[in-house]
Amino acid sequence: MASTTEQEADPAATPFLNAFLADYPQGLAGYDEMWDAEKKQVDPHWQHLMQGIGALGDKELERRRTDARRLLRENGVTYHIYSDPVGQKRTWQLDPVPLVMSGDDWTAISNGLRQRARLLDLILRDIYGPRRLIREGLIPPEILYSQRQFLRPCDGILHKDMPQLMLYAADLARGPDGRMWVLGDRTQAPSGSGYALESRMVMTRLMAEEFRQSQVHRLSIFFRRVRSMLAQLMVDRKDDPRVVILTPGPHNETYFEHAYLASYLGYSLVQGDDLTVRGGKVFMKALDGLKQVDIIVRRVDDTYCDPLELREDSHLGVPGLLQAARLGNVVIANPLGSSILESPALLPFLPNIARQWLGEEILLPSAATWWCGQKKERDYVLANLNKLVIKPIDRSSPSIFGSSLTTQQLEALKDRIKARPFDFVGQQILTCSTAPSLRAGKIVPRRVLLRSFLTAHEGDYDVMPGGLTRVAQDEDSLFVSNQAGGLSKDTWII
Repeated sequence: MASTTEQEADPAATPFLNAFLADYPQGLAGYDEMWDAEKKQVDPHWQHLMQGIGALGDKELERRRTDARRLLRENGVTYHIYSDPVGQKRTWQLDPVPLVMSGDDWTAISNGLRQRARLLDLILRDIYGPRRLIREGLIPPEILYSQRQFLRPCDGILHKDMPQLMLYAADLARGPDGRMWVLGDRTQAPSGSGYALESRMVMTRLMAEEFRQSQVHRLSIFFRRVRSMLAQLMVDRKDDPRVVILTPGPHNETYFEHAYLASYLGYSLVQGDDLTVRGGKVFMKALDGLKQVDIIVRRVDDTYCDPLELREDSHLGVPGLLQAARLGNVVIANPLGSSILESPALLPFLPNIARQWLGEEILLPSAATWWCGQKKERDYVLANLNKLVIKPIDRSSPSIFGSSLTTQQLEALKDRIKARPFDFVGQQILTCSTAPSLRAGKIVPRRVLLRSFLTAHEGDYDVMPGGLTRVAQDEDSLFVSNQAGGLSKDTWII
C-alpha cells in the first residue's frame, strides 16, 4: 500500500489537486492507485507528479502526448497486433501519465517476486531432474505428463552451478483490498523489458522536470546486471563469451524489442538460419567464417527451437540445438522446456511447495485457481463457469471469460471440460486496480496490469525497479492486453 515515508503530503497542494481532479471519481468500487486509503485525497507519492501535470493544462498535455507518438514513431518502436491488417506497422502506444508506486510498496513486492523466482527455479530443476514433486505428492503426475510443454527430450539437461531460470517475468494485478496478486508467470522467453526501457527513454524527455522531482529509480542498472549474469554463465571457457539473441524474425509481435535489446546490450541479433550446429557446437555464420556461439538468449518458443527433436515443421529454430545444449556446448536462456512453468495448472500447488521446500509462506499469492483434473475442483468450476475465467493449461488457446458466454456456449464449454478435465483450470476474475490515464485531454481511471522483470544475479534474483504497465483501452474492459489494443505506461518507483 502507499507509504508516506519518502514524501510527505503537502497540505497546500490539496485544493489545487482537488480542482484539477474534479472529474476523477473518488468513490470507485475497486482500488485506485492514486487515492489514499480513505479515497479522499491524492496519495503523497503521487502529489509531485499530479501537481506538475495539472499545471501543464489540457493543451500542453495533448502536445506532450503528440510528442510521445512522434518520438516512438521516429524511433521505430512497433508492436505487431496479429488481428490488425496494418498491425505490423503499429506504433507502440504510450500513455504519458506514468504509474507511480512508493518505495516501501515496491520493496514488499520485490521480496515476493524474488521468492517466487527462487521457487520456480527449484521446480524447473526438479521437473527435468529427479521429479521429487511427484514422488512426494506435491503435484499430481497428470499435471506434468499430460502437458505438451513438458518436453521429454529436455529431460536431464541441467546447467551446473548456475540458475536454471535466468530471466523471469510476472504479471501482477492489485486487487480491491490493495494486495498485489500474480496472474501469470512468464518463463520461456519473457518479453516487455525492452519496451519498458524505451518507454522510460521517451518519458524522461517528455516529463523531465516531473521525473527529476519524483526521484524515480532508474532502469539501466537492471540491464547491466543482465549483461553481467550472461557473461558469467561460461566463465570457465573464455573471458568474453559470444552471446546472441535468437528471434523468430520481423513478423513476430515484439520484433522491435528483440532488435532494440540486441543493440542496447551489444549482442548479435540472429534468426535460425543464421546459426548452424557442427560437431555438437553452435556457430554463427559470418562473412569471415563460422563463429562459435556460447550463449543464446532466445525469443523463440520452446518447441520451435529444434526441428530435429522438437517440432519438425519449425523453420524458426536450429537443427541440433538441443544436442548442443545436452553436451554443454551452449547455454540457452531460458532453457528449453521452461515453458512448463507458465502452466496455470501449477498455481494451486505453489503455496504448499513453498512451505515444503522453502519453509516459507508464499509472499505474492496467485489468483485463486482450480485445476479441473481433481473432482472437487472440477465440480466447483463447472458450477461457477459464469463467474470464472477458464484457461487451457498449455496456453495454446485464449482464456475464456465465462461471463461473456451465452447459455449455449456455457454448455458447450462444460462438455469440453468434462471430456478433457486435465486440460483446463478455472481462475478467479480479479478486478484490477485503476490508475490515472490521459484520454481526450482528461485524466480518467483505467485498469492497469504490471509486468515485472527479474534476472538471476549473484546467487539470487535482481528485480527491475518498475516494469511494463499495461492499460485497458476502455473503462469497462476486464482484459488488459497489448494484443487487445491496450496502451502502456512507464512505471515510476520513487
